[in-house]
Amino acid sequence: MKTPITEAIASADTQGRFLSLTELQSVNGRFVRAAASLDAARALTNSAQQLITGAAQAVYSKYPYTTTMSGPTYASTSIGKAKCARDVGHYLRMITYCLIAGGTGPIDEYLIAGLDEINRSFDLSPSWYIEALQYIKANHGLSGQSANEANTYIDYAINALS
Repeated sequence: MKTPITEAIASADTQGRFLSLTELQSVNGRFVRAAASLDAARALTNSAQQLITGAAQAVYSKYPYTTTMSGPTYASTSIGKAKCARDVGHYLRMITYCLIAGGTGPIDEYLIAGLDEINRSFDLSPSWYIEALQYIKANHGLSGQSANEANTYIDYAINALS
């Protein structure tokens, strides 16, 4: 999985050299931000169910047809609503993994890879997940550097869906 730290090490190792001053500064920057990232991951994890429920409701409010159309893709039944919550939870979980890893690797490797194919195969609209992520960003309750760290990965996921 790619992170700023693993990329710096891989680059230096490929060239058979020690880390450069710039690479060491990059690694140090990650360590400086690590506490805020861990705080953000902890807070998102602790409020995950509330955020997931609220995000799903935001999707239903903005796209009311998702709760009235029948079929496996929609939330017209309790099973459909559970699938929506599961999917929103998957996005939130990947964001917490990015916060811990200190890079976009988890989103890149476990979410973006194959995302278009999954959405097409199951007739899922990326706009639903964008709305859910925007809700999470607006309601996560984080502030300061912890909010900046979380918002970086939320925005990254939103941009990947756009």
